Amino acid sequence: MTLSNEQLQGRCERFLSAQPHMRLLGLRVVAAQPYRVTIELPVQERLYSCEVNTYLHGGVLTTMVDHASSAATLCALEAFELCPTLDLRIDHMARPRQDQPLRVDAECYRVTNSVLFTRATLYQQDRTDRPVAYAIATFMRPGAGHTDPDFKALIEGEAP
Repeated sequence: MTLSNEQLQGRCERFLSAQPHMRLLGLRVVAAQPYRVTIELPVQERLYSCEVNTYLHGGVLTTMVDHASSAATLCALEAFELCPTLDLRIDHMARPRQDQPLRVDAECYRVTNSVLFTRATLYQQDRTDRPVAYAIATFMRPGAGHTDPDFKALIEGEAP
């Protein structure tokens, strides 16, 4: 069974909305396709920091990258598996602008029986013009039997 882009987007949206901190940040799925997802963080005045003249705390960027990369793994697997983050590295390249939403484009570029490998680019207007950061991450695949069946049904859109 191959999932359509619409089905993958629905899976990623349910994954984000199932987590209260993702809802609080207002993250939304812009696009999803096999092995790839783009997630956006809208401009929010409450995330400004006048004291240090920056738009976002590094923790917000890290959370955004981790969840986008995790969502990319959802686009690489036929069925949902809860795959915890093993490792995450972020190289910060530029300070985000306060007047533009932030996007992360994440790709799951390799899938093995035990590990998934991802890479991501954080950007604002154009991902190649002025990237905010680059990231790589790995995710553990503990096996289908380690995923809570109710959570899996929720993410797959099968929950009542």
